[in-house]
Amino acid sequence: MTWEQELNVMYHNGVDDGIKQGIEQGAQEKSVENAKNLLREKIPEELIAKCIGLPLEEIRKLSEEIKQEALQ
Repeated sequence: MTWEQELNVMYHNGVDDGIKQGIEQGAQEKSVENAKNLLREKIPEELIAKCIGLPLEEIRKLSEEIKQEALQ
């Protein structure tokens, strides 16, 4: 493989990795948004964690954030 071909492969792998990372980040952000919406609807934290797939501790943290937002 020539140097140009190797650079091309490395570039495309980097782009592919960036795309994958962006998709994963977007999915994480959507999960957090969904969890917050469910918390606002008073769905139990344990059920949200089970259905959304986020750790219960993260759901509890989001719950506290929502409570703080309501106080402001």
